[in-house]
Amino acid sequence: MTSRLPRTCRPMSSRHSIRRKTRTERTRPCTTGYDAAMIRVGLVQALIPHYREPVFKELASREGIDLTMYADLGARHGSLHGARSGSGFTVIDAKERYIGPLLVDPATIRAARGGHDVLVMSWRTRSLLMPTAIRMARRRGAAVVVWGHGYSKYDTPRRTRMRMRVARDADAYLTYDPVTAERLVEGGLDSNRVFCAPNAIDQGPIENQRRWWLDRPDELVRFQQEHRIDPEKTLVFISRIEPDKRLDILIEAMKHARAADPSMTLVVIGDGSAREQSEDLARRLGVEDGVRFVGPIYEEKRLAAWCLSSFCFAYPVAIGLSAMHAFGYGLPVVTSDDIGGHNPEIHAIRPGHNGLFYKDGRVEDLAAKLLQLSRDRDMQHRMSQEALGTVTGPDGWTLTNMVDGFERCIRAVARMRGKD
Repeated sequence: MTSRLPRTCRPMSSRHSIRRKTRTERTRPCTTGYDAAMIRVGLVQALIPHYREPVFKELASREGIDLTMYADLGARHGSLHGARSGSGFTVIDAKERYIGPLLVDPATIRAARGGHDVLVMSWRTRSLLMPTAIRMARRRGAAVVVWGHGYSKYDTPRRTRMRMRVARDADAYLTYDPVTAERLVEGGLDSNRVFCAPNAIDQGPIENQRRWWLDRPDELVRFQQEHRIDPEKTLVFISRIEPDKRLDILIEAMKHARAADPSMTLVVIGDGSAREQSEDLARRLGVEDGVRFVGPIYEEKRLAAWCLSSFCFAYPVAIGLSAMHAFGYGLPVVTSDDIGGHNPEIHAIRPGHNGLFYKDGRVEDLAAKLLQLSRDRDMQHRMSQEALGTVTGPDGWTLTNMVDGFERCIRAVARMRGKD
């Protein structure tokens, strides 16, 4: 069994035909100087991170979609670096800035004036210009979609009201996951206006490197021998090492786990402001031999070797797209049961199937879950298969299904406005 998406989030191929640019499509009479069969889509983003490029490229390849992106080219937000150009779609450089906690994003106004049939905006409650841009775009005949998490990790009734107030004039709401979409409907939104595009990454590079190593088992064994690791006792953490990642919880859990099984080993891949503090904690707890800091690794082939030499991916709090990366290697995910404190990808994890939840903040319980999985080879194998199926199966969190969600939403609102 794999994590299945609700009917409204499943592949378009099961309910609609996916239209790509190899098909001919009936055109309407056109007197405005553009192909009336095309839906002119404007999509506003703060930046275009590398993992989003395949999504937008695939969306632009769909039949009848003419995509223009508005983003701050080359921008950097935290550890994210934005692309400087796009492939397969038009990109317009649009800067943004903050005044205290409030966002000034003139790209929304520029996009509203761009003559698009459908305008997709990031659902950002701190935007000063977004409500004006939505009304402006609709007056000009565009359908408007707001795309985002649809919730905050630190939600309050006031924050929820602000979020809905900012987007109240939108034609549709596009979420990152099906659970949030269902909650928006339960909260009173029209189900015909709520869509989801399950947040996914391009699994192609991961699958290529996974297959490279699995086709060369002797090479993988040599890697494991070189690094003195037992894949049935090794877990991996891959992330920036920052205070909010709470690597300290995982290191403390390793003290308890190694007390029961000294062969347990944690491999930490990444760098950041909390690395030195984390290494010091491992020394103070006496687990420095069982917690290896290997630094940042950006080459997928090297990452693949470590992932294929581990029995699970452990991420103490606030997991996001890292879960999709882990699942691509068939790694079950162990993380906290504080669902509201995670990103939308938490809803892809099914405890007992492709991962395990520990009681939030309880290092002893985290250690127990890691030991449980390390000792049960049948569970490891079963969960590994389900983890892989979560991001490769027809009803899974795949790039195709994500773009299907976008396309379904775009075509629906275009029909509302008589554009399709």
